[in-house]
Parts: sequence; C-alpha cells; structure tokens
Amino acid sequence: MEEIIGICRKSRANQNIERQVRNILAKYPTARIIKITCSGSKVIGYKDFEKVIKEVKENKRSKNYKLVFDSASRMSRDSEGRLRIIRGLIQP
Repeated sequence: MEEIIGICRKSRANQNIERQVRNILAKYPTARIIKITCSGSKVIGYKDFEKVIKEVKENKRSKNYKLVFDSASRMSRDSEGRLRIIRGLIQP
C-alpha cells in the first residue's frame, strides 16, 4: 500500500499556497495534503513537517510513502537542505 503525502509550503504571508495544492492534486488526486505556512526558506524544524517525517520513519517497514512537492524549491532552497531531508528519511 502506498500513501502519497503532498507537502505545500509558503515562505511569505503574501504567497498563495493553493497553486501548489492544485498542482499536486492534479498529478496525485488521492494525496494527503500538508500545508506549511510562513516557514522561511526550509521545511525542516516545522511541526507539521516533522510529524510527517516521524510518521514515515515509524511506519516505513509496513507502508510505502511517497512525499511530493510542487517543486524542489518548496522542499528547500538549496541542495544541502534537500539532502538533510532525504538522509533523515532513509536513516534508521
């Protein structure tokens, strides 16, 4: 069983997060959407995102997860931040 989780993040109050939601749901209509608002430049350290990471790590042996973002920049603005997220997911 695969669960798709769409992560939507906006770093400034004036940004519209709904475009990200629409784009993710267009490709993955069954995705569970997590919205992170006014987070700055990365998702690491924000409660909603940390809950998703904890869920994935605790259940990854019994369930397949796919985390999707509208674009790589919504995960993190730089490759170092993206690598930290990926390493955090694959480490025991």
